Amino acid sequence: MYAIETQDLTKSFHGIRAVNGLNMHVPEGSIYGFIGENGSGKSTTEKLVCGLLVPTGGQILLFGKDYTDAQTRSQMGVLIENPGCFPGATVYQNLYMQALNLGLKNPGLEVKRVLELVGMGGAAGRKFKQCSLGMKQRIGVAQSLMGRPKLLILDEPINGLDADGMRIVRETLRELNRRDGVTILISSHILGELSKVATHYGIIRRGTLIKEMPGTAMSEECRDFVLVKTSNDQAALAVLSKKYRDMKPQAGGGIRIYDEQDSETTAKFLFDNGIFVREIAFNKIGLEEYYVKLMSKREAA
Repeated sequence: MYAIETQDLTKSFHGIRAVNGLNMHVPEGSIYGFIGENGSGKSTTEKLVCGLLVPTGGQILLFGKDYTDAQTRSQMGVLIENPGCFPGATVYQNLYMQALNLGLKNPGLEVKRVLELVGMGGAAGRKFKQCSLGMKQRIGVAQSLMGRPKLLILDEPINGLDADGMRIVRETLRELNRRDGVTILISSHILGELSKVATHYGIIRRGTLIKEMPGTAMSEECRDFVLVKTSNDQAALAVLSKKYRDMKPQAGGGIRIYDEQDSETTAKFLFDNGIFVREIAFNKIGLEEYYVKLMSKREAA
């Protein structure tokens, strides 16, 4: 079953389509990385799924039911753009009010639980307006976790976080997914971080979903390679062509040998053929590089 499924979903603003016939499939129990440049329709899509916007056309299903089903919607946690908090109230007060709004039993215990989850237990007494951008984002994530939702919709949740904050949020999401089976739709422009948690991907461009794939397929697309830098890359390229078929010079220097993992064998082969190796390392095409390459192909088409 899909936790989220959209069928020909469309949203227009003053005759301009922000979402254009979008067909999305978010498997139940997945962490779905939602990728696209600014203005591609990510946030609009998430707002439509959350009921913050009304579709112009198409259908949205949550766990097989229409997205307007009240019981299904009560199992959703949301962070879109910015956390909705009162600046003059403390972190604890803001979350306590949210717990009351959700009708949760033992609201004080729930506030403590979600703050501990995002590593903000020590900031409960601080006023929201005194929190840094990164702290506010973690408070927003804490808000979305209240009531133990089955589905999380997170729009740029790691925006503004430092390395430690990213780690905490990343580990929290992984644990919720692994232990509780929570399905997570997460958008982010920090693709390197997204690749550390996502089990599935959807790539949106100009309001249309151009590609969906599981993380295993993405791993296959993001190929392994050995990067070698020599005293004479042009001569090295000629030598390497005797042994390897799939290679190309890298911008800024060096040669990539694709689908190769044995850097020692490569170094020895070059040395035996009179090429001095300055640097050699095993690497992998990252999600960001794959995305840029895919977008370039779409532009050229």
